Amino acid sequence: MLTRPFLLALLLLFSVPAVGAHKETRHAHYLHRKGPQSLRDLLHAELSDAKAKHEPVVLMFTADWCSPCKAIKELAEASGAVRKVLDKGRLIYIDVDEWRGPAQALFQGIDVSKLPTLVSVDFDGRAQRNCFGTDLGLLSEDAVAVNLERMLNSQAPNKPFYADKPDVEKQLIQHQGQAQWLKSKGVPTLEVAATGSGAVRKVKLTLHNTDGPRRWFLIPVNAGMPIAETAKVTAWRALRWTEHVRADYLQFDGTPPFYAIPVAGYGGVELDAWPLPGTPKGGDLVVLELDRLSIDGQEQQFQPKLPYELKIDHPEQIAPGRNGGAVKVEFKVHARHTVRLK
Repeated sequence: MLTRPFLLALLLLFSVPAVGAHKETRHAHYLHRKGPQSLRDLLHAELSDAKAKHEPVVLMFTADWCSPCKAIKELAEASGAVRKVLDKGRLIYIDVDEWRGPAQALFQGIDVSKLPTLVSVDFDGRAQRNCFGTDLGLLSEDAVAVNLERMLNSQAPNKPFYADKPDVEKQLIQHQGQAQWLKSKGVPTLEVAATGSGAVRKVKLTLHNTDGPRRWFLIPVNAGMPIAETAKVTAWRALRWTEHVRADYLQFDGTPPFYAIPVAGYGGVELDAWPLPGTPKGGDLVVLELDRLSIDGQEQQFQPKLPYELKIDHPEQIAPGRNGGAVKVEFKVHARHTVRLK
């Protein structure tokens, strides 16, 4: 029988590629920060509204690097069976990165760092029942629908019907793989839309990874200077966009200079107002999708918790990290992607 870690890896592979937040409704949405209000205050306001409408509430502690979380959100958005259940109550997402500290302190005795953790609460905010996302039966939308309804009623989830049936479990995984292939078919790897003009043109740049493995994407600093596989690097630095605690990337100076941006499997990165000098109208931008990237012979590893949906509105706001001088950078190109800049 497939082990739980292997099952979670498969769920990562079979998630739908997307960039930006999932569609939210009154019955499945995030509890985002609002000014100085605390998480407890925002939650109690939500619960007061739910009480007035007689809608039971389940909280889901989540993060945008958690693949089982993503699977549940997609079912809440696209599955008729799950949406029908959520019409009877509310599924409230609490991002543990956005609410780092307050999320972990919300309930005593419940470790919400193990994602996704679901907690059914009464209208006073007291925990009634908790479980992990995998307890819902993520290989079957019908199982998820049944168990979400049970959690809304503060009942323990049923054991997934395929739990002791390896052949059935294998068939469900294969079915999800086929569905993923159909959904990812035709998704463009690179999209660019101009958002400004002038000497340093700004563009909205979107990268889609339509494959399962995480990949590095190389973007030239200057669109008029395409990246050569024998690029000479005089200095490098690790950077992070301050809009997200896990938005790390690399910058290399030299001939030519370029950026290296990691993209999660079947995930994406959207950069708004990205500065791109050397982009006259009608010019081309060439981005390299890699199989591997190494610095001085050391293959660069991906951060363990790589966001699968990363949207950066202010790419100029960065925090520096490690840095170094001249290095030998080597990479293996998986594919080249070219777009004509309009």
